[in-house]
Amino acid sequence: MLKSYACGFGRTAPDTIVKLMLFLKIQSLSYGYSGVHLKTVERLIDFFNNDILPVVYLEGAPDDRISLANMALPLIGEGEVRINGKVFSACELEAQYGWRSLQLGAKEGEALLVGTQLTTAYAVYCLIKSLKICVLSDFIASLSADVFGADVSPFLAEVQAVRPHKGQILTAKNLRTFLSNNEKKEQYVPEAFYAIPQVHGAVKDAIAAVRKVIRTEINSATDNTLIFQELNAIFYGGNSHTLPLSFALDYLAIALTGLGNISERRTFHLINKTEHLPNKKTLDFWVLQRMGEGISVENKHLAVPTSAENPMLIEKRFDIKGMGGSAAVKCYQLVENIQQLLAIELLTAMLFLENQFDENDVKRVILQDFRNDLKINKKSFSLKKSLEKTIRFLENFDFSHQIFQNSKI
Repeated sequence: MLKSYACGFGRTAPDTIVKLMLFLKIQSLSYGYSGVHLKTVERLIDFFNNDILPVVYLEGAPDDRISLANMALPLIGEGEVRINGKVFSACELEAQYGWRSLQLGAKEGEALLVGTQLTTAYAVYCLIKSLKICVLSDFIASLSADVFGADVSPFLAEVQAVRPHKGQILTAKNLRTFLSNNEKKEQYVPEAFYAIPQVHGAVKDAIAAVRKVIRTEINSATDNTLIFQELNAIFYGGNSHTLPLSFALDYLAIALTGLGNISERRTFHLINKTEHLPNKKTLDFWVLQRMGEGISVENKHLAVPTSAENPMLIEKRFDIKGMGGSAAVKCYQLVENIQQLLAIELLTAMLFLENQFDENDVKRVILQDFRNDLKINKKSFSLKKSLEKTIRFLENFDFSHQIFQNSKI
């Protein structure tokens, strides 16, 4: 059964995703409803603990079975594994680790093949990164608002209290914490600034809903044939169906697209407003907005719901597909794109920051060294290298500062 499904080609799942898949499969089997031997679970644990990661192909894998077959194939000495970035044939594991190939018993092949671990692994990754992105987006938006000179009155608690969506209230609270200047300014402010609590807040509320679905999924037995020892019975169901996750991932993708759109608009307004300032090579900086525009267009395609698809299959028994694998891979790319859009906005705001951070500005401790590293006012300044540094800065962002302690969803 594993051999017949272990197909796929082209791109492979990242190591982080494969390791999550192993963990989630171990978790699901450990509930005891799938009828597998202890040695099978122990071998999966060996793979996890030793960072022996099966090569999982993504092309031609709209759902989880093909990918899970690739993940399980090394247990029987076939397929490929990645160790320290190098790919080996699974048959070499016996020589390197003294592990003999497993002889799977009745039901074990099906238990390894059936489940939602590919989709769930991507969902967990996307959720964790989205939670970080939400905090980063508020922080970066506060810097953009400072640089633009936006009026802070739209962020007041009184404004949110009459429309008390939880995410909106939290976003406004974050902005009030991050902003250095709370003076009211009388000037035209685009919606991309004054509606930050409403837009960012709606994304937070969507993520909170997605989080509930994923939390349930990672604590579930996702086999179809379930063995209930206490009842001395075997029941067949559809617990491996990925549609609950597909809906959640599509919702997450749509929500994050909105976050990317407003970030790109703030980048546009920052460059447009400062175009007249002296000593600013705004012509060079417009390329940042063009890049953001291109990413935003790609996001709109990635946000098209995959869960609405239901391809016709030759397997008449499996006639309603969840499309979890496709939704997961698509959402993964979109999450990475959103981080790039935030990096573009952050770099743009730093470029147009007129002076060093004020002593009382809470952002100074976090951003001053980074700004100095960009070498903005030096001849060696490079827009390309600065953007790469900004992406790395966000990837490794330190959330330990006290101003972030109450900013999480």
